[in-house]
Amino acid sequence: MSPQAASTPTRREAEQRLAQRRLAPCKPSQTPMVWVAAAVAVGGLLSPVAGLLGVRPEAPLVWAGVVLVGWAFAWRQGRDELAEWLLLLTVAVAACGWAGAAWRSFAADELGRYAPRDAHPVCVEAVARTPGVVYPADPPSPFRAIPSTEQTVVEVQVHVLRDGDRWTTAEGRCEVTVAGRVESLRQGDRVRVFGQLARPSPAMNPGQHDAATAARAERRLSRVWAEAGQCLSVVDPAPAQGALADWRRQASEAIGRWTPAPSAPVTRAMVLGDAGAAPRKTIEAFRRAGVLHVLVVSGLHVGIVAALLPLLAAAGLAPRRVAWLGALLLVVAYAALVGGRPPALRAAYVAGAVCVAVLAGRRAIGFNSLAAAAVLVFCVAPGAWVSAGTRLSFLATAVLLGVAAVARRRATRPTPPLDRLVRSARSPAERLARASLSRVAWILGATLSVQLATWPLVASEFHLVSPAAGPLSLLIAPLAPVVVGVGLSTILLDAAGLWPLAWLAGQLAGGAAWTIDALVNSAAAMPAAGLYTAGPYRWWAGLWIAWLLAGGLIAAHAPARRGWIWRSGLAVAAAGVGPLLWETATKPPALGCRVLAVGHGASTLLRLPDGRNLLVDAGALGDPGRVADTIARALWAEGVTRLDAVVLTHADLDHYNALPGLLDRFRIDAVWTTALMFEPWLEPDHPAAPEALLDLLNERRVPIRELEFGDELEIGDVLVRVLHPDALGVLGSDNANSLVLGVEYSGRRLLLPGDLEGPGLERLLEQEPYRCDVLLAPHHGSQRSDPPGLAAWCQPKVVAISSGEPRQQATGAYDRRGARVLNTHASGMVRIELSAASVRTNAFADAPTEGHDWD
Repeated sequence: MSPQAASTPTRREAEQRLAQRRLAPCKPSQTPMVWVAAAVAVGGLLSPVAGLLGVRPEAPLVWAGVVLVGWAFAWRQGRDELAEWLLLLTVAVAACGWAGAAWRSFAADELGRYAPRDAHPVCVEAVARTPGVVYPADPPSPFRAIPSTEQTVVEVQVHVLRDGDRWTTAEGRCEVTVAGRVESLRQGDRVRVFGQLARPSPAMNPGQHDAATAARAERRLSRVWAEAGQCLSVVDPAPAQGALADWRRQASEAIGRWTPAPSAPVTRAMVLGDAGAAPRKTIEAFRRAGVLHVLVVSGLHVGIVAALLPLLAAAGLAPRRVAWLGALLLVVAYAALVGGRPPALRAAYVAGAVCVAVLAGRRAIGFNSLAAAAVLVFCVAPGAWVSAGTRLSFLATAVLLGVAAVARRRATRPTPPLDRLVRSARSPAERLARASLSRVAWILGATLSVQLATWPLVASEFHLVSPAAGPLSLLIAPLAPVVVGVGLSTILLDAAGLWPLAWLAGQLAGGAAWTIDALVNSAAAMPAAGLYTAGPYRWWAGLWIAWLLAGGLIAAHAPARRGWIWRSGLAVAAAGVGPLLWETATKPPALGCRVLAVGHGASTLLRLPDGRNLLVDAGALGDPGRVADTIARALWAEGVTRLDAVVLTHADLDHYNALPGLLDRFRIDAVWTTALMFEPWLEPDHPAAPEALLDLLNERRVPIRELEFGDELEIGDVLVRVLHPDALGVLGSDNANSLVLGVEYSGRRLLLPGDLEGPGLERLLEQEPYRCDVLLAPHHGSQRSDPPGLAAWCQPKVVAISSGEPRQQATGAYDRRGARVLNTHASGMVRIELSAASVRTNAFADAPTEGHDWD
């Protein structure tokens, strides 16, 4: 045997060496930014804890300096491992201080300090930080009490506030919403605004979107509502910023000029990020299909722009370094073109980090670049990580990088000789077909991997899971680059005066956009395209993400401990199920009542001891879709996924306009109401909302049960008495004919009178007094519901008012009768538990342990 043959490893030895290489740990020095990002994440998570402990934001920054001195000493002593840990500790402590300062440190004259809970008039001068975004009016709906109008939204930096007849200094970011279209507003303009100043709305129900927290994360503590376009005027245009605004306007006009009219809104939304370009129906279709990120400018669009020049370099049409440098400049220009919106900026940070990594001679796309972008996002805007969109975009990118790593590993795996012989015998057509199928399988696998990794976060934040997103993304993937790339070419060709080519490019981009729109609408029309879900607990979704990241670090740096990943995964799954099982097993029998905070409206959940759920009314003034979302999130947070019956007290929109949205989200077994609910109260020939609701219920085959005075319903241990009206009702408004229910359990009574007033209230008070423990104040605490007379008649111990305003007079009237009064306007959702032992009340805005017992 020759020496060369003796030194040649056998096939088994080669496979063993390859397996050892796969199990070899990745050194921390090879991924330094990943460790830095992990330290930043730990510091950011500790920041709220430091705030609760009363630690001032500047204290961690001082501590970071002290730890940094320790790092310098250890480094000079040659203790490299200790120095590395001290450096990471320095980063974590500094991140804790920086996040705390961004959350809690504001100027003494911050406008938010003047902003009240309930809006009051204000006049401010400010500079527009973003271009005005015009949102079109929603289509007319019989379930909308207040017609929708166009709105212009702009973020401004406030400088002065008018106090009487003089101006005083005020600082702070503020979101201004103007009812109407403001065409002349450009980024950088100094404007004067007359409007209503208020704080952003906090979450008033469990599971509800917290607008106040989201705004504070972006360092906005106030908002202003202006009732007309004349309330906002430009006092000092900014020519430097105006050039960019003019460029953006010209780009929008170019797309509208050269693309077909039906596809222009979608093209404009995908290329320029114009949130108001696409109609509401189109946005809802993209959201239901799970591909809303394709319509709005996100990482997908910035990635397409960043890849244009490197693709030319890969084809040999441009020098490599010049292409990547041009890609960096192009990404910056594109982020400015779309208005510098947060999703575009986050994606620009990632693309910029990739370009810098390539120019520095590192791998083009890797976890190091992604971690560097995450740290950069934290440094520029720590509050961005409060947004679910930020976490979703980085998590999805990390999963795609993981799938790409697996693909590279499979591609470099040695092929056995017999397999190579079989492949060489295949025809070119067969090899092409197999390669195409393999690529499709990898794309589909990557999409499914992203969906699997992100579904807990998507389900807990948005409560919508879209099975259609995977196959649909596969169809959209080749079309989206055409829309974005060719759409930008249309803008450039129009600016250059090459109009025939601009027309050709516009037709191509518009055709691709039309195809995407048609595919999405077809997918969204399928019954199972988008499924509403309660989703897991938010804390469990965060635990899931932490487990994924920890598992990735262990797989890369400690492959011998991979078994820990699966064992900890089982612990994570148990952590999500355990609290629910414990609550179910230990919950004492009681009648639960939840008066939801929906503003000027009503929605009350009754949780019966046997597990059945009744929802009494479901509506409020405003957008029916938002009201339905608020109610649904609160019900899901309470563990309700099915409604045994929805009770409608009367035919006022603010008591039932959310029901169509709830029909899409819940199984509703029946609707209970009066015989007068669907009578034409307005014009007999006018298709009013009750008639539209009746048609919808019949279409969904939801049984309708009519209740009248004297009916008694026994539901397990609960007795429901109908106290008003009878089959004929009274002469008066629909309020006077509100359904009045008395709910009794274990000697306790709950009175639900709807909007009862006028002749109907007089008839109720003529009956024998109905002593009750809990009263839901009729007509949102209005004086027309005679609070003193009703309080004397039923003598409640607890009164809940569902209202969008304080209602001081009603509160005083019930308070004088010895009742504890809770108004959802101030307290948020009111929780009430009625049992034989006591009546326990607790409000959502109270501390979790605070409550009141009434014997």
